[in-house]
Amino acid sequence: MHDTGTEYRRLAAAIRIEKLLAPVFSAMAVLAALAGGAIVVLIGASVTMRYFAFAPFRFTEELVGLLMTAAFFLALPLATLRVEHVRVLVIVSALPERAARPVSILAALFGTAFCLWFLALCLPWLEFAFDRSIKTEVGRLLMYPWMALLPLSMALSMVSFLVRGVSGSLQRKTGRS
Repeated sequence: MHDTGTEYRRLAAAIRIEKLLAPVFSAMAVLAALAGGAIVVLIGASVTMRYFAFAPFRFTEELVGLLMTAAFFLALPLATLRVEHVRVLVIVSALPERAARPVSILAALFGTAFCLWFLALCLPWLEFAFDRSIKTEVGRLLMYPWMALLPLSMALSMVSFLVRGVSGSLQRKTGRS
């Protein structure tokens, strides 16, 4: 049996953290949307150049790939915080109410472990690119500013998973908090 005072304080702390992070995550999501728009503009301009000037932009594929990756990793923390990513709820929906909290905590721990693992893998990669000033092949764009989004996104997504784990009882009832 849970102490309602402790439960209330835990949920209040999670809500305060969520309110603190939501504007930062929303700004990142706006940047993700702008990156998506830039992809459309860049491809449209390249196609136009190909058919009317017979000279497409050389760097389109590289920049589109970087923008696509940036868009995904910029949007990931907000999607995780709001629980708007793909979730399989068939089994979770069938669980009794008393099992919802442990399952939510377990899911948050798995998500946090994945983010920590991904973070540990991408930091040496980022350091390597930074130390050697690695650039893209055609456009000669520096890679490390783009690559820095990955560990930042994983660290913030980890926080999102932890906040979700603490406030997991709200997710089950409404689908979001």
